[in-house]
Amino acid sequence: MFKNRLDAGEKLAKAISDEGIAFDYLFACPRGGVEVAFPIAREFKKEIIPLFSHKIPSSINEEFAIGAVSIDGDYIINEYGQSEEKYYLEEIIRKTVDLMKKRAESYGVIFDFKGVKDKVVLVIDDGIATGETLFAGVKSILKYEPKEVYVAVPVSSYEGYTKLREIAKVIALHIDKYFFAVSEYYDEFGQFDDTEVKKYLALSKEFSKI
Repeated sequence: MFKNRLDAGEKLAKAISDEGIAFDYLFACPRGGVEVAFPIAREFKKEIIPLFSHKIPSSINEEFAIGAVSIDGDYIINEYGQSEEKYYLEEIIRKTVDLMKKRAESYGVIFDFKGVKDKVVLVIDDGIATGETLFAGVKSILKYEPKEVYVAVPVSSYEGYTKLREIAKVIALHIDKYFFAVSEYYDEFGQFDDTEVKKYLALSKEFSKI
């Protein structure tokens, strides 16, 4: 369906343009979302602002998500996390937030979210599976009272699309009721490391000056 994340980003940029969406701030979820956002940043002359949120792993299996937390500590716990001990949740949330803050610092990110008040925000990711992680990130933006929040992705599960629509307007190029994994919709879905993220963030900053 998509050659790679850049191809997906170019198609998403066209869809956003066709919808006539004008936005003030461009956020993207590191790491893959930043690569998808790059053609959009180039097209609309916007700086990419990384939006940090992360899954909360189960105490039994760290690959299994029981919720998600944003960089400011706002979190959601799904039905599978209801039986987790309170002390475990508090500790894993604290550790996860600390890791996100360290990553933000390594990216050189300094953004005052109060600036989104009464503004239109666009949030990009490379796809939506359950939608929990992106949901937590968008919720952290909504606290600062933006005028409107759009979420734009190349592909989404029907479950994730429905969940995000509770709090934002969602643009998805492909919605699949039988969704398996985001990677299934890309010919190339390689690892995207922090060095590449920093490169795209720096380049997008130059676009915003044009």
